[in-house]
Amino acid sequence: MNETEHGPLDNDQTTGKEELVSIQSYIGDGYELPNGEETDKIAEAARAEIEAAVKEFFQVNYHTEIVLHNIVGNVDGATVFVESVGEPHFYTYAIVPMDVANKKVLADQIWTQEGEVERAIIAGLYAMIFEDELATLDNYFEQLTAEYPVVGFQEEAIENVMGSGYTTPYYFISIPRANFNTLYEMYQENREISKAALKNSIRSSYDPKQVTFSIQLFMKEANKEPDPQIFDQIIKDIEAMEGLPKGSYSVRLNDNYIDKATGNGVKENTLERAHPNEIIKQ
Repeated sequence: MNETEHGPLDNDQTTGKEELVSIQSYIGDGYELPNGEETDKIAEAARAEIEAAVKEFFQVNYHTEIVLHNIVGNVDGATVFVESVGEPHFYTYAIVPMDVANKKVLADQIWTQEGEVERAIIAGLYAMIFEDELATLDNYFEQLTAEYPVVGFQEEAIENVMGSGYTTPYYFISIPRANFNTLYEMYQENREISKAALKNSIRSSYDPKQVTFSIQLFMKEANKEPDPQIFDQIIKDIEAMEGLPKGSYSVRLNDNYIDKATGNGVKENTLERAHPNEIIKQ
């Protein structure tokens, strides 16, 4: 997934229909995938069938109970956005193919993009392991948004269109499976494994560049450009903050608007510190 976006689209897959809306009003309405108009109608008519099939798919293949939040038509079927129930907590998505000519949902052929769900589970496990450290980061953003005119994503937008592993209104965590495959396998072998055992497996043994924190904030007021002073303050705060998980932290501050068709708020005026100049927390 492109790091600048909170969704399963790469840049070359966007619809090209830009319509900007205020971040405070954005809950995923209007989100589109290329050539999905017809399949979107088929999916809506078969929502109950899709929901039952996707729940079974995640239970059988990942032993995970999920809540289905949104269904969006794509060129050959529908993309279904889901959230795990309990821990590890994560958001992800699955693809439900269709026989478009016959307007039929192929519920027995559900699939996921390679490694996507596994990455989401690993991010959720990571968040379990470092829950105290993440609480420090979460508290910082609560204080920041109370003091400065910046905001994050609405919870409904996260649920409906982001599918990005472990995600909060202010950041998401991205971890390739290859970096933490042992962690994933430990969890698959024993779903009752303790947090302490998981923590001992990775706590100090990984390179911070193996874990990416993508922080994204928006100006609270309409027609306000991203504020360089606020952006600089966030950078200084993250650099100086003690007790954060080891990782590579990118920061983006957008204006108040987001493209509702793609869920992307990054624009030419976005202020960013990102690859290859992320903040490295050891």
